[in-house]
Amino acid sequence: IKSKRGICSMEFQNHSINKDIPIPLYYQVKQIILDEINNEGVKAGDAIPTEKTFCDIYGISRTTIRQAISELVNEGYLYRVKNKGTFVSQPKVKTDLVNMYDGYNMELFNMSMTPSTQAIELTLVKANSEQARALEINEGDNVIYLLRHRYADGMAMGYVESYFRYPLCSFLLKEDEEAFNSTSVYQILAKDKSTKIKKILKTIEAVGASEAEAKLLNIKKGSPVNMCTNICYSQESGVPVIYELLKYRGDKNKFSIEINID
Repeated sequence: IKSKRGICSMEFQNHSINKDIPIPLYYQVKQIILDEINNEGVKAGDAIPTEKTFCDIYGISRTTIRQAISELVNEGYLYRVKNKGTFVSQPKVKTDLVNMYDGYNMELFNMSMTPSTQAIELTLVKANSEQARALEINEGDNVIYLLRHRYADGMAMGYVESYFRYPLCSFLLKEDEEAFNSTSVYQILAKDKSTKIKKILKTIEAVGASEAEAKLLNIKKGSPVNMCTNICYSQESGVPVIYELLKYRGDKNKFSIEINID
């Protein structure tokens, strides 16, 4: 019998370790745990058996078990709570790279989680060299700056910094804040043919969380953060309209893209 967050070894007793094949023992244990997570034998918030229990089930050393569990912790599938045990993490949110706003929200809905966005700041700022280069303007020119935080069930998952070409997008300054909380920026821009987005140049890389980012996302400084950079171009004129920086928790998010080849 297993409570909501209780330990249950029954699921793991249905698996076995093969010591006669060249696959490392720790890797076999790791795959067994992953199988139970993916098949929902154990769910988010459930505690997995202790290292000693795993040793008793499979007849292998604690060092081997510890290596398997440590890798799963580092990869975000498990997390440890001091003096309580090791637990299954909430599944990572998979975001469609082609449609990051609707794709992100839909994935959260499919996971029975509630997405939300909070507009933090909307103002005019002076473009630095990086923003000016992306928007093909002069350094020091005015740009519209929009900062939004993104949440899942109230937990901070990431934030988006958007820089809009000015005065081309000056109408954004008249928008109600709620519009940015409930609607994709691309949909708002599509109201005007000169700012409707046709092409997006997207770059993705992993970076370490700064002190401020770590505080916002409730992670340790230096923890992996997925950073996506967008340069979005006007359908009418072809000029850059938006330069965006999107940063998401690396342990809670992953990206996907579908490619069709004729």
